[in-house]
Amino acid sequence: MKFLYFETDGDATSGICVAADKVVGIDCAANDAIIVYFDDLGGTNTHDGKVTLNVTAGKTKEVAQSITEAINSGGSGTFIVVADDTNSEYLNSDITSCGAIVLAA
Repeated sequence: MKFLYFETDGDATSGICVAADKVVGIDCAANDAIIVYFDDLGGTNTHDGKVTLNVTAGKTKEVAQSITEAINSGGSGTFIVVADDTNSEYLNSDITSCGAIVLAA
C-alpha cells in the first residue's frame, strides 16, 4: 500500500498521511494551484478531505501528472512525500508549497 504525505505551515505539526487509494481526484483549481481530493477517511461527507498545493503558474497539469505517476508506479509499501514545507521537500519541483489541508467530519 502507498501513502501520500502532505505538510503545511513549516512547523511539522500540520500534516496528513493518506493512503493513495483514497485519492478520488485532482482539480486544477487555478493557474497556480491544484486540489487533491480524498474519500472514505471515516467522515460522512462526499469528499472527506482535500489538500491544496500551490504550484508554479502554468504547471498544474505537470504536477497532477507527477502525483498520478507516483501513485501508479510499481512497488508497494511506499511513503511518497508530495509536499513537506518544513523540509522544503516536494514530489515535483513545480510545487511551491502546501496550502490548506482540510478534513471534513
